[in-house]
Order: sequence, then structure tokens, then C-alpha cells
Amino acid sequence: MSEDNLIIHAVKKIVLLPEPYWSNIVGIPNSYYDPWSVVMKRPDVPEFDSEAFEKYYDHNFVYDKLWIAESQGIRCGKMENLIKYPQKYLEYPIFIKPRWGHKSASSKNCYKINSYDELKTHSHLEEMIWTEFIDDREEMTDFLVYNGRIVFYITYKYSKTQNGVVADEWKYVSAENKPPANIVQWVTTNMKKYSGICNAQYRGNKIIEISLRLSRGGAYMYSTNLPGLIENINNLVIYNKWDYVKAEGFKFTPFYSFKCFTTVPLVYIPPHFILKHIMKKNNCKDFYEYYFEPSGKDGMAFFQFLHEDFETGMQIKEQIENITNYMNYFFFIMIIIIIMLFFIKRPLAIKIAVVVFILYLTRFLNSGYNMIAFINAHKQSLFG
Repeated sequence: MSEDNLIIHAVKKIVLLPEPYWSNIVGIPNSYYDPWSVVMKRPDVPEFDSEAFEKYYDHNFVYDKLWIAESQGIRCGKMENLIKYPQKYLEYPIFIKPRWGHKSASSKNCYKINSYDELKTHSHLEEMIWTEFIDDREEMTDFLVYNGRIVFYITYKYSKTQNGVVADEWKYVSAENKPPANIVQWVTTNMKKYSGICNAQYRGNKIIEISLRLSRGGAYMYSTNLPGLIENINNLVIYNKWDYVKAEGFKFTPFYSFKCFTTVPLVYIPPHFILKHIMKKNNCKDFYEYYFEPSGKDGMAFFQFLHEDFETGMQIKEQIENITNYMNYFFFIMIIIIIMLFFIKRPLAIKIAVVVFILYLTRFLNSGYNMIAFINAHKQSLFG
């Protein structure tokens, strides 16, 4: 086991005792397991792609992103073949990404490539594909499919602005959002005899990824405040049943999902009680979480929350980003001061170092899963 994996393993032993023991000790809930774990029946309803891949054997071919691209006539291929046999007339930029959706997470190893020389710098990555670059706005739809027929969906419209490969600054969630007609047709054509969840991510009218589980573990669905919808999803996945009468009343107040982003190297994340106070004070929805999504050298998305009002949400987003940035600047500055004082007034430097270290330990007043995700995000940023 490598040294960095040993460190992660050691931290997991401390903060996952197992979960939720660590959260109970420090009195902090895990975002994913409180409260929708009581409404989405685990493990019958897949939460992760690896679970869905095993559960839906007859339809897990959708996790092959190369096949997804080929099924739509998108120019594509294996990255290793393109490096070995460069196509003379291929136009750059192109996009590279892991081939298997159930083996990858977030935006890891996803890159816009502007030249063949740049492509070769990623030749060490395995099981990668390339596609033509689709320069269009990204969106996503959670389809509920009953015996091959789409019976319900929620479409998430993304902001036009994005940070690097992080696809959005916010999402708009509304029952009035409609997916492109050809996306609906693709699902209908390719998911015959299937019952369950089909999550489609697409740019413009081109699908880039299909998953057989709900986006964000069902958090967006839960946040519609429709218990009947949650019940129907469980019945669909577990018993292959769908209540059409109940589904007619599935209307909800639209809301936004906001992502906080920083370009400051994160060494510290605010403790849970600070963010909880901000969420409660501003009437945010129940779901909020640390959400670490590295964007290469551009920075990192680190927190996600939901609110029904756009302007209020954007103000909260800016507030959380500023608090996090200031706290990280504080620790960077204090490290420099301590190093300088160490050669001038060593006793004072030691006292300050102890105080700063105690303050730094407050970052552990978060869910164990959040801290592991924080470490893994840094590992991804540094080593790919």
C-alpha cells in the first residue's frame, strides 16, 4: 500500500468508526444519510453507480461511455488508439474522460484537450476515451422508467457560467423544465423492458453520460417535499410498480442548487455548526453538504446547498465562499508568521503555533465522510 493510501486508511479508521459513530460523537449528521436514508430504502434503491451496475445486469451497458457516444453518432474512440494512430483530419479541441461510468467519480480525469501534444501528456491514464468537444450548456434529467416507458422526470437546468470542468455554479430544479426531445427518444429506444431510474447528463442534445441511479443520491428528489414521489420511486425500484393516479399530483415549488467554489488551495473547511447556522438563518432547504469537485488547476467546488430564491441563494453562496477563503488565508498567514517568529522569538512562536493548531482542529467538527472526501479531492487534484 502506497504512503498516501496509508494516510487515508489511517484517517478512515479514526473518523469512520464506522459512520455514524464519529458523527454521533461530535454531534454532526452525515448529509447523505440524514434524513433521506429513512425514505429511500437502502440498499434496494442504488445510491452509487457500482451498485446500479450490479443490480441492472441487462442494462448496465449504459455505463460504457464509448458506446453512449457511438449510439449518437458522436466522433469518438479509445484514447490509446488516438495517441498511437493520430487522425490527420481530427479537429481540436476534443474531450477525454474515463470510459466506464461505474468506475469513475465526479470530474476525475476529464479534460478538454487542445492539441495532440497536450493529449500525449495524459497517455499514462488507462481505460480512457476521446470524443469531439461539445461546446454547449450542460443539463441533466432524472427519468423514472416503468417497463420501458418514461412515467416521470425532473430536469435540472445548469447555469451558463461554469468553473473549469465543474459544469455549473447553480442548477434550476423545476417540474416545468423539459429535456430535449431526442434525449427522451434515446431513453425510450435504449431502455426497453427496463424499470427503474435512468439519469441522463447531456450537453445541448448530446448525451455524455447515463447512470442507473438518482442524481446526488436522491437528495434533489427528496427536496421536492413530495412523500408520494419518494414512495413511488421505492415501489418502482423494489416491486416494479407505479401509481399513475398519485403521480398526477407531483407538483413542487421550483428551487436552485448552488455550488460554492474557490481558487484558494483548501487546507481548512469550516465546521458543520457554522454552515448549519447559515442554512437555518437563511431558510435554506434541509439538504446541504460538503461537495468536493476538483477543477484541475482552476480550483475546487466544495459546498452545495438548496434555496428557492435565486438572489438570496447567490448571496449565501458568496458569503460561504468568503468565509472559507478568509479562514484559509488566515492559516496560511499564521504559518508564515510562526516560521518568522521561530527564528526571532521561539517561545512566542511555539505558543502561537499551539493556538493555531487548536483552531485548525475545528475542521474535524464535520462528518467523517466529508473529511475523507476532502482528502480524496486533494489527492485527485495533486495526482489525477
